[in-house]
Amino acid sequence: MIKSAKDIGIGIIGVGIMGKGHALYLSDYVKGAKVVAIYDTNLTTAANVAKEVFKKTKVLPKVYQDIDQLLGDKSVNSVIIASPDHLHAKHLTQSVLAGKNVLCEKPLASTVKEAKKVAKIVRESKSIVGVGFMRRFDKAYLDLKKEINTGKYGQVLQIRCTSRNVSSPNATTSMLLTNVAVHEIDIIRWLLGEDIVSVKVNYAKVTKKANPNLSDPISVICKSESGVLITIDIFANSTYGYEVGMEVLTENGSLVIENLGSLNIAKNFKLPGRKPGTLHKDWMGRFKPAYIAELKAFINSLQKRKLDSNFATAEDGLAASIACGLGVKSL
Repeated sequence: MIKSAKDIGIGIIGVGIMGKGHALYLSDYVKGAKVVAIYDTNLTTAANVAKEVFKKTKVLPKVYQDIDQLLGDKSVNSVIIASPDHLHAKHLTQSVLAGKNVLCEKPLASTVKEAKKVAKIVRESKSIVGVGFMRRFDKAYLDLKKEINTGKYGQVLQIRCTSRNVSSPNATTSMLLTNVAVHEIDIIRWLLGEDIVSVKVNYAKVTKKANPNLSDPISVICKSESGVLITIDIFANSTYGYEVGMEVLTENGSLVIENLGSLNIAKNFKLPGRKPGTLHKDWMGRFKPAYIAELKAFINSLQKRKLDSNFATAEDGLAASIACGLGVKSL
């Protein structure tokens, strides 16, 4: 998509799988904004992504190896943070203090202490800050929330979640909480409108694919404020395909988000068929439409000077980090 001089200038901080995805999705599908700067510790990777952006937009982003230089670039109105998890809080702090608006990939921070500190900084700033929990923009989850809110299914009683990656060679057990379960924690808070008050971890027999620092798979058991029982089954090295699903059990039916993104509802003794197909290799394939919708909502937020109501805020990110911290303590 060819960009114009009037488009909002976006800087990308970190261009691994997520940052590159954001840069290219923004370039291909989002009107009103353009990637003008890229920061990454690997200059070769950054330069390659910049070239790909140029092919799509005819705008060649500046490449920086110093984040302060990117933040000091007057052409950068806002930034997307997609650096490693443990750097999110640091980079978000730097960006907000530099007066930039921010879309920060989840998690808000890798520890509760850091999450509390950076949430306070955001709270006291004038920056527009959204946290990248993209499932809030996924059609299946939006449809699920709409169905629950009709009230026709009665109370939500129990939620079962599945999260399976093909391969995670560098994962640790605590990362299964702070990097993986954090998605489920956020989306459940969003669906129910209440916080998670208890989190503990149960261990399964360990796969031979797990590294020495990883117990894989695990089941994370949570309770919400109203007593909803939540089970999050996580398998970081499934090998056979990427799966993310959720069942919401209510008084009058079962609402299921299938692995390929459809919403099936079992009620009145009728059970819909499960959609067959080929599993994605990772989250970028399964959630591509959600990432694009999230980016469009972020640019719209910048244009209106108000964060889209569907976005997770820094306070939501903090709440998710606190809940995941409870799980980390239970390890």
